[in-house]
Formats: sequence, C-alpha cells, structure tokens
Amino acid sequence: MRLKEIIERFTLVSGFEMKDVSRCLPIIGGCKAYFESLIPELSENDLRRAEHACAVYAFYRVSQMGRLDDLQSFKVGDVQMSVEAIGEAAKKLWDAERESISDIVDFGGRFAFRSVSV
Repeated sequence: MRLKEIIERFTLVSGFEMKDVSRCLPIIGGCKAYFESLIPELSENDLRRAEHACAVYAFYRVSQMGRLDDLQSFKVGDVQMSVEAIGEAAKKLWDAERESISDIVDFGGRFAFRSVSV
C-alpha cells in the first residue's frame, strides 16, 4: 500500500488541511500496517479500494481520539462541525466502507465467548 495515496485520500475524507494531517501520521501509518497484515496481493484496482478504505479507517480512528488540542469544533468551507458529529459521521462512513471492501479484506468475525468463574 502506498502511504502517499492513503494520506491524500485521508485529506479528502477528513476535510483536514495537509498541514494538520502531520499530527495524524502515526495513526495513518498504524492503519496502513494493519491493512497490510490483512490483505493478500491485490490488483491495481483493488489496491486503490483498499487504500481508500484505509484512509477512511484512519479518519475513524482519529475521530475516536476525541479532542485534538482541545478542539471542540472546526470549520470546513462553510460547514462547521462538532467533534462528536464528526465521530458519528466517521463511524457511519467506516461501516459502509468496511462492507464495500469485504470481498478483498477479511476482518474476521470479532466474536469472543468467555466463561465466568464463581
């Protein structure tokens, strides 16, 4: 996966300016490594889909971080959004994106059955 492509897609998805993306690079890099551990060799088209999904996942992870530098809201163009609204939108976007790439990335069933000792 190409980090440059993921970062470009991250800026499109998140609405962050490139100067603000540098604070998110560790998260973006971690998401890239996570996706690379899950995917086999991909065609060019599927690689682009996976890179886009990785950018969406990185945006979702960043939105889960809560307040960045005490950020309560920010403005993208004429639209102002709260951090909470961004988190909700990022989750919906990630859920839809995860479903759309399920044919190339297997996230596995996240089910755990644990016993209770008394």
